[in-house]
Parts: sequence; C-alpha cells; structure tokens
Amino acid sequence: MMQDDPDPDAIASALALRTLLGRTKAAAPIATFGTITRPENRAMTRILDIDVEEIKAHAIDEYDMVAMVDTQPSFFEEAFGEVDLVIDHHPEETPTRAHLRDIRPAWGATSTIMTEYLRAADVKITQRLATALLYGIKTDTLHLERGATRADLEAFAYLHPRANHSALRRIERPELPNEALDVLALGIARRQLTHGVVFSHLGPVAYPELVAQFAEFFLQIEGAEWSVVSGTVNGELHISVRNVGYVRAAGDVVRRAFGEVGRAGGHRAMAKAVIRLRDWQARVGEPAGDALRQAIVARFLQALRS
Repeated sequence: MMQDDPDPDAIASALALRTLLGRTKAAAPIATFGTITRPENRAMTRILDIDVEEIKAHAIDEYDMVAMVDTQPSFFEEAFGEVDLVIDHHPEETPTRAHLRDIRPAWGATSTIMTEYLRAADVKITQRLATALLYGIKTDTLHLERGATRADLEAFAYLHPRANHSALRRIERPELPNEALDVLALGIARRQLTHGVVFSHLGPVAYPELVAQFAEFFLQIEGAEWSVVSGTVNGELHISVRNVGYVRAAGDVVRRAFGEVGRAGGHRAMAKAVIRLRDWQARVGEPAGDALRQAIVARFLQALRS
C-alpha cells in the first residue's frame, strides 16, 4: 500500500519491497486508494513499467497481508486495524499499529531505507529498480539539498552508476499540460510576500501535486524564506509548505496552523495539510475567495510567530 497519490519515493519503495520479498506483481500487487496525478510520476510508472493498482478500501480484506511503504495507517481516512509491515521515513502522528515497523524520520527518503535492505540481503538491484530508487531519493531530498542524511548520500552513490540516466531525464521532463501553465499564471498573479513568506492560492486545480510543485517554484522568489501554496481539488483544500531549511521546522508550523481542522504535518523543510472543505467551513469560515486566502495567511503567520 502507498498513499492516495503516490510520489516517486513511494512507488520506488513499493517496487523494492516486492523485489526484496521475491514476489511477482500477481502475488504482491502495488496498490493505492487514489490516482497517480503528477506528470512526472505517471511518466515514471510508464517508462519504468511499474504497475500500480487503484483499489477500493474494501478490497484490502481480499489480501493475506498488508505492507505499507512511505506511509502509515494513520495517514489514511480509511480505518485500518493492525497491518503487517510499515516502512516509512515520515514522523509518526499516532503510534503505528503494525506487526513489524521501521520508521526513521531522520532519513530523507524511504527509498534509502529500502536500498539498505536490498544491499543487506544481497539482492540484485536491476537497472530499472536502481533508476526508480535513485529518483525516489532525488525527489524527496530535492537532489540531496533538503533533509539528506549520510545514509541518503551513501544510497545515492551506490545507485547512481547502476541507474539509467537517459530514462531519468525522460521522467524528469514530462509533458506539462497547458492547463497547468494557466494555473501557474494565476498563482503568480495572486502571490503575496509577507514577512519572508510568499503565499499563493491557486483556486481549483486538476490534481493535488500541482500545489506541491508550485510551492517549490515560489520558494525561488527573492526575499522568500517560506512558500505557502494552496488549492482545492475534489472537495478538499490542499496546502503545501516549503522553506529554505535553516528556519523553524515546517511540519511543526503546519500542524500548529491547520492540525485542528484537518490532516497536517511533515518534515523540517517541507510539509502539507489536507482539509475537507466542509470541515473548513464548519470550523474556520467560507472556503472560497478572499476569505479563504486571508484565513490561510492569518493562521500560518500566527503559527509561525508563536
């Protein structure tokens, strides 16, 4: 199992776990409750031929065992009992109920943990798997510039000569829909720089990863130490936060700002909140227009100052 909109780190880690277990895709399917939306992630599964099944929550009962990578049971809206295995690098929001668990918040990527397992078990890492794992580490650590540890550096150095860099270039430069450029233009027009924080509300977006993608982009603005980008999709408000890495931990600030109305958390330099619009309306106010933008700005700045 991966998160609802799995990223490269999750996809690579799932492929690595299946390889470590010596299973086929029929015996150990890679699954998500959601849909892969970001162009780079769809390109990754296509170019590296990684099959991902989109399943319903009730389908979990059909499997003998459930393993989670790059996520934890508490991250899902669906209720889980005790799962069999959890391997992740995100902080625990609540104690993880699993027969076996390996959770290392200090690690920059779950792909790093899986590379360590494969090497310890002396499992052959194919070029396809090395490419996936290398890309998982690159994306979650922003090319080793954000939250990377010695373990991430060692895994990166091991995988780099074994990866297909031509395939990586094709994955990293996928086709970008015209609609995404329209959303970016709107976000640029709406940007607001306040006390070193650049805010931008994109309005309705086609898929949640656009919010995170543009949060990275807006951090490049001169004078910005924080980037807070929001958008709405499928009845939810998605807020992605990035910072330059030497200021307060993003996960702590986001939890303080939005944790009472939705799911919120993350790492030192990157974090996110996902809030149902009906919950925002019930507890905060109108989830649209200037009221929404002003509330996001006020709650985040208050959390940052406190």
